[in-house]
Amino acid sequence: MPLRSLTVSLETWRFLLKLCVSVTLAARGWLTMRWDSPLRSVAWNEDWWAAPLESIAGIPWEKVALHSDEFLSRLFDVIGLFLIGVAILLWVLRGNPIAVLLSIATLVLLLDGLGRWVASGYQFGMAIEHALQIVTPVAWILRSRLEKWPRVWGLLFFIAAAMTFLGHGLYAAGVHPVPLSYQTMTMKLLFMSQETALIFLTVAGWLDILVAGTLFVPRLREISLLYMVAWGGLTALARIASHIGLEQPLFGLDPWLAETFVRTPHWLLPLLALFLLRGLGEKTEPKSVLETRNTAG
Repeated sequence: MPLRSLTVSLETWRFLLKLCVSVTLAARGWLTMRWDSPLRSVAWNEDWWAAPLESIAGIPWEKVALHSDEFLSRLFDVIGLFLIGVAILLWVLRGNPIAVLLSIATLVLLLDGLGRWVASGYQFGMAIEHALQIVTPVAWILRSRLEKWPRVWGLLFFIAAAMTFLGHGLYAAGVHPVPLSYQTMTMKLLFMSQETALIFLTVAGWLDILVAGTLFVPRLREISLLYMVAWGGLTALARIASHIGLEQPLFGLDPWLAETFVRTPHWLLPLLALFLLRGLGEKTEPKSVLETRNTAG
């Protein structure tokens, strides 16, 4: 696909980025409020908290574990509502107020990723696979500096995208145990046996790992981004496609529609990077998308 056919105005590019941030935060907020949070694994990590609580505050761990459940549930409700609120306020506020809120939201996403890492038993793949979701609010904060610092935005994206696809690849390829959800989604959607599904996932996993590296090779960057757009979009849609059904409560839309939306950065951020590629490269004979700002309003 010729890169020159993939152009949008700067105004459209910013709208798509804002939409990506808003959808991601709203979906994560809904999942946190409605379906709990992996931060519970952090809060209930006895190895981390038992000794300090006992020695400093004189509170036995058994008491904390017994009485903290309701508090954590209410806390996650508040966190979820906060993320949904930021997703809405993004369309209303400007300047420092929204930047502060997005910075706090980024911290929440980072802690959410930490919780998943702890719950996984400290697997490396889980430590990095949510990087694109975590940096999405930061990408919007930096958008005001896009004209001056396009390489900063690009580098942030390239590192986060490589981390996300490497993390996914480590699971799909079997470097970490292949999640049962990966297997069942593949078997259901592609009508495969478990053995065939594992072979398919292994190939897809190593492709993810390969693309995480080729993203940093200038001549292979465009094809790498196209792969990320296609595969990131398909794997996001697989969540809702493999769980929707008339026999399911709410037809399976909850939580799987949110699980699909929260993965929007996996395909939309690569697409936005593809739009900007000419402006980020060393040799840019065609006009950069960034150079359309005078006509984009």
